[in-house]
Amino acid sequence: MTLLVLGAFSVALTLLGFLVSVPVFKRLTILGLSLALLTLLFSWSKPFAFGPYQVDGISQVFTLLALVGALWTAGLVRTRRFEFYLLVFYAATGMHLLASTKNLILMLVALEALSLPLYALATWRRGEGLEAALKYFLLGALAAAFFLYGTALHYGATGSLLAGTPGEGPLYALALGLLLVGLGFKVALAPFHFWTPDVYQGSPTPVVLFMATGVKAAAFAALLRVVAPGAPEALSLLIALSVLIGNLAALTQKEAKRLLAYSSIAHAGYMALALYTGNLQALGFYLLTYVLATGLAFAVLSEVSPDRVPLERLKGLFHRDPLLGLALFVAALSLLGLPPLGGFWGKYLVFTEAAKVGQWGLLILALLTSVVSAYYYLSLGLAVFQKGEAVAAPRPLARGVALLVALALLLLGFLPGIVLPALAQGG
Repeated sequence: MTLLVLGAFSVALTLLGFLVSVPVFKRLTILGLSLALLTLLFSWSKPFAFGPYQVDGISQVFTLLALVGALWTAGLVRTRRFEFYLLVFYAATGMHLLASTKNLILMLVALEALSLPLYALATWRRGEGLEAALKYFLLGALAAAFFLYGTALHYGATGSLLAGTPGEGPLYALALGLLLVGLGFKVALAPFHFWTPDVYQGSPTPVVLFMATGVKAAAFAALLRVVAPGAPEALSLLIALSVLIGNLAALTQKEAKRLLAYSSIAHAGYMALALYTGNLQALGFYLLTYVLATGLAFAVLSEVSPDRVPLERLKGLFHRDPLLGLALFVAALSLLGLPPLGGFWGKYLVFTEAAKVGQWGLLILALLTSVVSAYYYLSLGLAVFQKGEAVAAPRPLARGVALLVALALLLLGFLPGIVLPALAQGG
């Protein structure tokens, strides 16, 4: 039903784009995404399959997160061109498809369906965005080629195009490795992360919010099907590189979007710890708190500037707008993983999964790098309380959403059990 709503609205919006005003088109886009979200909630824990399209717990949990990111982006952006909203809707449809199939060929189609709109969205403001989008496009095309070749080898090793089909031998190991490369690019696992800082810095802030939330959620759904459980040995190296490079590189950043880009690389490494057991509840909760906290941070940054946001421009934000300042502070603390915020339980759950399979070396490294991350997260969060001339003119709706998300992170910190049963039921 969710795919039907997304497909119908994609066709309708494509036809209506030249006939209605941009404000009306924006409302129609939000309506379509909201209806898709409602159909998803009404069908929660009710599996459905039609050919390679499969709605199950993984599909529902990660589609929910992707649609939240799409809705947030569509509501946040200010533009006079309807194409922006249409591209967001196309990408959201691709994300749902990616999360809702085990067929590797359909996964590749879904990857391209969500990637092509993002290449265009990254260039929305031209200038520096052109360079960022070109890098994103070239590396994305290379990652798709790796995924396609991995699919061919997977079929040769197992005789099946279904992700998760057991196999053995060097051909099967190589197939999993190539599939991991293709999806590792999308979730920004090191060493496939090189695009992330430049693209995050050069793209419009609402687009970066979409990349950091919806794209990561959908790609992790595919990763969960492809490599979990029984993840390849190479995953340990990718996790170690991600948490090291992400956190150490973030220490020297003076621009907020670039800092959060390296932060997203580190968080991809933390999330990947749950792939060893394939625990949907742990990974889903971590992604939920990450989507809320990262989305909140980028939402606040978009009210400060749609382009670059040096940390100096955040100084004085609390005195200029106390609600926005506190929202960014809460987002930074949740990303750090401090109690009583939801990010603490997210890290606790994925670290527990690593302990269950005896990945003690990775667990110690993850704990140490989490301590290191306190430096740059506190630099980001405390900047709003320092003296400065921050400029922000947020809309009342932006303030309201920021307040609700900040309260949600606090609620998830005090009462994580309110969503954990639903995540387990979805799985």
